[in-house]
Amino acid sequence: MGRTAPLAEATVRAASSGCRATYADSDRVFHRAVLSLSGNEQLVQIAEDLHRRAQWPLVGGGPGTRGRADLVADAHEHTALLDALIARDLEVVRALVGEHFTGRA
Repeated sequence: MGRTAPLAEATVRAASSGCRATYADSDRVFHRAVLSLSGNEQLVQIAEDLHRRAQWPLVGGGPGTRGRADLVADAHEHTALLDALIARDLEVVRALVGEHFTGRA
């Protein structure tokens, strides 16, 4: 998990910048690193493709795109997820992943 913490911090910095494209790139790198912990490269590739497709509206800036505060909140979920993974608190991990992907806190 040591290499994922700097990636989570990078998403927070990118979100704080307000640049959706920069955030989308750092978010994708973070998610790839977390999924790679599974050791399943096929899962990583499929998830990365889906993640890239899901981020297209975020980068494009059309209707429904999120503002800086939403990006920062999303990025802070990354650090909370890493804390729960390190603590091996699976209940919290499940809750955070569910909230992160549905956008509900």
